[in-house]
Amino acid sequence: MSKRYYVLALLVCLVLVVSACKQSGTTTSGAPRKPFIGGTSGLTINFVKDSPLPEVTDDSSFGFKAIVQLKNEGETKIEKNNVKVNIVGFDPEDFGATISEITEQVPDDDLEPKKMDAEGNQIEGTTTFVTIPKNKDFVPKKFTGNTEFTFRADVCYAYQTRANAKLCILKDMINVRDGSLCKPTESRTVHSSSAPVQVTSLRQSVIGKDKLSFSFDITLSGNLDIFRDKSDTTPSSSFDAACPREARKRREVENKVKVEITATGDPIVENIKCGGLDSQNSGVVTLVSNKRTLTCTADLNTNRIDLEKPFDITLSYNILDNKETKVLVKHLADTS
Repeated sequence: MSKRYYVLALLVCLVLVVSACKQSGTTTSGAPRKPFIGGTSGLTINFVKDSPLPEVTDDSSFGFKAIVQLKNEGETKIEKNNVKVNIVGFDPEDFGATISEITEQVPDDDLEPKKMDAEGNQIEGTTTFVTIPKNKDFVPKKFTGNTEFTFRADVCYAYQTRANAKLCILKDMINVRDGSLCKPTESRTVHSSSAPVQVTSLRQSVIGKDKLSFSFDITLSGNLDIFRDKSDTTPSSSFDAACPREARKRREVENKVKVEITATGDPIVENIKCGGLDSQNSGVVTLVSNKRTLTCTADLNTNRIDLEKPFDITLSYNILDNKETKVLVKHLADTS
């Protein structure tokens, strides 16, 4: 192969490598250009195989436990006391247990989040377990015939979404010249951490020479129930306080998310005010059909240059999710 063709082939390979890096959101050194892994996952819930057993007999020879496996697939750490698990679907006394032994149970470990290191490598989140009952076995009583029961693990846990974006700020927000650093009246990129609730569709506009407006959507993904109250109740207090089942209390806090908006660094962006929030830049909002749009305004420091200013959005909420399985209790006829 001639030297000319060798150089050409080398250039083609270099172009392909650079293109692949751009498509993957990394630099040529492998470092990521985005702050989060992203996605819509939180905790995944499963029963460990044969815990509970799919079939048992009612002759007291089959003791068993329900072991719930929890894995943090999102990007928020969860303290173990902020996860509560209830097993429901049957009378615990029919299996030799009490209500207190199958409710308000916590996992063995804190749940570290899924992470991305400085070079873009993903580190898996924690997998841990909840064993119910903890210090004994379920032992079914005698039934009159084969009877199937639902074993459902209801899991209540506190979670957060962290999102960040940049606002376009120019010295002259009205007379935008060609080739300006950015455009102050357009959609802006927003990055959200992996969580069931996401921040999407950030839009910015100019409403004065020293004032701008921005709006964004809060959206819930998946078949989950979310809750929040103004006192920031979490599962560390109790399952029913954080993820209520009583109808009146549930109506008061369901589909609610706490929102906090902060601009980082020097006060280029001041007096952020968002409609629907309790205070200027924080409060609890209600999602309707799994969505809520917030519109905010902000004043700009008159002593400024052309720049893109980062700001953060933090969403806090409790999640109620579940996983269920069936247990068939086979009746053994009395041979006496």
